[in-house]
Amino acid sequence: MRRVFINEWKRAINISTVIAIIGVMFCICFDSWNDLIGAIQSGNTVWCVYYFTSNSAFGGMCRKYILPVFAVLPFATSFCEERNSRAVAYIVSREKMRIYGAVKYIVNILMSGLVVAFGTVLLILFLRMRFPMTSDYYATSVADTADLFHKWLAVYSPVRYCMTEAALGFMRGMIWAGASMFASLYLTDRLVITMFSFFGSYVIVRISQMLSIDDKWRLDQILIGRTVVKDSGHTVMIAAIVSGVLVFLMGCAFTRKMVRGLKDGMFYESK
Repeated sequence: MRRVFINEWKRAINISTVIAIIGVMFCICFDSWNDLIGAIQSGNTVWCVYYFTSNSAFGGMCRKYILPVFAVLPFATSFCEERNSRAVAYIVSREKMRIYGAVKYIVNILMSGLVVAFGTVLLILFLRMRFPMTSDYYATSVADTADLFHKWLAVYSPVRYCMTEAALGFMRGMIWAGASMFASLYLTDRLVITMFSFFGSYVIVRISQMLSIDDKWRLDQILIGRTVVKDSGHTVMIAAIVSGVLVFLMGCAFTRKMVRGLKDGMFYESK
């Protein structure tokens, strides 16, 4: 299993990984692009890192819909590629089916999670080179640890704020990577699989709005940093538990379905 993991991990580290990290950074930036350009040109100290990250979480279209696409870019289509190239039969002849499926899924979610986390941290560090972490406005308006967008952490513990944003991004990347790879069991087009997270994000938002679900109970709002449940620590813990369960269940379903399909021969030829 270790050898399989190393081989799959090497495949996951490619030019798409670099593009994905850069894409994650720009997704958060583009939600406040005009403000960012104006802030860089003016040098006004009223602008801060927290403004750009919280503004993106508040109503950012790119962070909500486009970022998941970059998250799944490195490895979510790997099974589809092997299926279309008819390489599945050769790989399965050398590796156990269940190990092959489980390792591919694990590498996929880890890589996607790291892409979002690393891209988020890099963006914060780059912005921090030009702007302060917060401004006096946020320092005077922060009320308690339950403030939206993790404002309390940004003001009083910037390092923990950065870690919180990275952790939430990691979980979000894992979820969409797992969902996209599971979709690859039924889809054979790389573009459709890559864009699955975009359509999925839109569907979840629309259903939540139609059902009038409170933001405190919406995992998608928690994972973009918009909602705080009690405090940032509890929020990350709740998100980790729910995300872990979702990713685990999708992994079990993916591996079981893949093994069944391999035994039936349905994945040995492209459709």
